[in-house]
Amino acid sequence: MEIKAKAEIVWEYKSEKIARAIAGAVDVDNLNLPKNFKFKTHCEDNRVITKVKYLGEIESLIVALDDLVFSIKIAEDVIKK
Repeated sequence: MEIKAKAEIVWEYKSEKIARAIAGAVDVDNLNLPKNFKFKTHCEDNRVITKVKYLGEIESLIVALDDLVFSIKIAEDVIKK
């Protein structure tokens, strides 16, 4: 079954510098996506915001969102070091 979805995911950090670094690292993953996916990640103040638009099977959306969360976690771990 095909679904149409829109989402906004927001992560908050202690500083704009950290948020900017994470947004920059994650936004690279949003390039060359299939036509049915639109991901845009940016930084506003100390927040990383990802806006998602999707049309397709829900399983593919779940996998893509899982990848996004995993990418954020990796970026956070790298910044902590």
